[in-house]
This record gives sequence, structure tokens and C-alpha cells, in this order.
Amino acid sequence: IIYAATRKEVDSLQEKLCKLGYSVGKYHAGMSDKDRSKNQDSFLFDETKIIVATNAFGMGIDKSNVRFVIHYNMPKNIESYYQEAGRAGRDGEKSECILLFSGQDIQIQKFLIKLSIPSLDRQRIEMKKLNDMINYCMTTTCLRKYILNYFGEDYKADNCDNCINCTGNVETVDITLDAQK
Repeated sequence: IIYAATRKEVDSLQEKLCKLGYSVGKYHAGMSDKDRSKNQDSFLFDETKIIVATNAFGMGIDKSNVRFVIHYNMPKNIESYYQEAGRAGRDGEKSECILLFSGQDIQIQKFLIKLSIPSLDRQRIEMKKLNDMINYCMTTTCLRKYILNYFGEDYKADNCDNCINCTGNVETVDITLDAQK
């Protein structure tokens, strides 16, 4: 499953992957009920190997053999990320979740919050949640510990030996000097 923030992004990614020869469906609220249902069923029954979707996809989906969940854009909050990432490896087999993000994702999520939530109090709450998601994306500490602590669980270990920050498979670059220039 590849999650993208907007319908336009879903359409674009699905089209690019199809052109590269992949078996790819799409799912978002801008599609007809019939097309959404057809694409969802095709993915559930392994006729389509990849589905590109907005966060509208997956509610009530219990497909056990999902091996990869890729967030092409940063989700709006940790709750959404955790729910979507949790769709990988439900059968207990090794699976991966990959989160790609950029500064533009932050601006898109802020725009979507302001556009979809009329209440200023509720906007402030959602902006706080977005900031927690940004901090998750930027942390160099154990990602499992970050999420579990976020949800109020005390994860004692400093290293899970599973996330990218704990395995050392991450490249860090000090760009302080470049940023100052």
C-alpha cells in the first residue's frame, strides 16, 4: 500500500507506476463508489499487487499479506500513521513501513487542516498533532520508543534493533554551515 496525501498525488503515482509496468490500482474519495469498490476488491484478492491511496483507504481492510506500507507523504498525525503502518505484516511475516517526507508535506498538511476544520480550537489541536508527527519524522532516537511513548506506554529499551534509527541504516549530514550561508 502506498499512501499519498492528495487525490492528485494518488492519480499521478498510480499512472507513473502503471507506465513502469507494475500492477497498480488506486483509491480515493474522488472516484466513483463502483471504481473504489472494484479497485479495493482487486487488491484484496491479489489481482492488483499495489494500491496507491489516500488515507480514505484501509478502514476495515484486513489483508494479512501486505509486506510494504509506504507513506509517500507525511501523514497528518501519529494516530493516522500508526493505523496505516499497522496494515503491514498482519500475518506475522516480516514487513516494512517506509515513511518519505519533505518540507512541502508540512505545508500541505497545514493547508488541509485549515481547509477542512472550521473551528480554530480544533485546528490548534490538529496542528499540535501535526507537530508531533514532524518531530517523529525528525527524531534520531528509536522510532518504536517514540510511538509507544506518544501513546503513553513506557518502552524501557533505548534500541529496538528494528527501526532505521536503531539499525544504523540512516545517513546524517550536518548542514549547519550550508544553512547559515
